[in-house]
Amino acid sequence: MKTTLLATLFTIAVSVSGFSQKTLGVFDAVKLNDSTTLATCLHYGLKANTTSFYGNTLLMEAARNHSYAAATLLLAHGAKVDARNELGNTALMEATLRGDERMAEMLLQAGANMSIVNRAGETAVTIAEGFEKTAVASLFNNQDQHTKDRYAKLR
Repeated sequence: MKTTLLATLFTIAVSVSGFSQKTLGVFDAVKLNDSTTLATCLHYGLKANTTSFYGNTLLMEAARNHSYAAATLLLAHGAKVDARNELGNTALMEATLRGDERMAEMLLQAGANMSIVNRAGETAVTIAEGFEKTAVASLFNNQDQHTKDRYAKLR
C-alpha cells in the first residue's frame, strides 16, 4: 500500500485542456516550479538527489528552468549542489548556460564550486565567458574576489 501511495504521489495528473489529461512526473513538477507537489513528494520519501535517465538531478532541472522555489526546497532537503550529470555538468553550469544570475547566486551561497571541470574541459566560469553570460561572469568575478579577500585576512 505504501509503495502504491508513493507511486501516486510521484506522478501527478495535470489538466492540459478541457478534454485531455497529461501525466507529469516529479521532474515536470520541478520544471514547473511546483514546490507544493515537490514538498509532498519529498515528505513521502523522494530523495532530493534523484536523477533522471541521463544523470540530471532535480536541482539541475530547477537550475535549467529558473525554478527558484523548487531549488530552495531541494537545497533545504540536502540536494548535492555539486552533483554532476553524465556530461560532468553541475547545476551551477546549467544556470550559467541560461544566464540565470539569480540561480547562480543561490547555488554559490549553497556552496557550489565554480572550479569543477566538466567532460568538455569547461568550468562555470569559462562557460559564462565563452557564452557571453556577462551578468553571471561578473557574479563569478565578484565571488572570486571575495574569496581572495577572505584568504588575505587569514594571513
